[in-house]
Amino acid sequence: MDKEDAILIQQAKKNSAVYEALYKKYAQRLFNYFWYRVGHQKEIAEDLLQETFLKAYQNLSKFSLRSQSYYSYLLTIAHNILINYYRKPRAIPLESVGEVPIEITQYQEFDRKKNAELLWRAIQQLPPLKKDILLLYYQKAFSIKEIAKITGKSENAVKLILSRTRKELANHPYLQDIAKFGEYQKKYTKPKFLQKRK
Repeated sequence: MDKEDAILIQQAKKNSAVYEALYKKYAQRLFNYFWYRVGHQKEIAEDLLQETFLKAYQNLSKFSLRSQSYYSYLLTIAHNILINYYRKPRAIPLESVGEVPIEITQYQEFDRKKNAELLWRAIQQLPPLKKDILLLYYQKAFSIKEIAKITGKSENAVKLILSRTRKELANHPYLQDIAKFGEYQKKYTKPKFLQKRK
């Protein structure tokens, strides 16, 4: 349990302005969660980020740190928002699949850059749930148990999906390179729902 989060949550329940500290702590990570899953479209990732924090803020009184960390809780909300986003008929622009963002290869060794680009393109072609589980496991180093909680799947289902996804990507020998995929550094934006309250 993160003691800082526990204190901030208790204070934010009484004073909404305190919630911005939690937003500042987790906004960048959640933005990148979305950025990787919506074809690197910054505006959409930002909108989904704002929606996640709004939902988390609205349910702040119900949250208990005993069941999971606040970051895992935010990821659970983010995952559900992402599922709703995917259900709406929207197409990821084809150019975003073809063009590899600099963040993907900037930390790769020279001889692995081409492999990282090919792996990234293959990941972009995966169905949303497979992509999500793969990135949570390899990029964010979440355990099977944590991924199960975030996605609402059983641990066995997560293991099965991960196994099948590995088989689909069998011609990419460096799956561990996903952990080196860089993150997009966004400018800080205030939480929109807290701006409206002032």
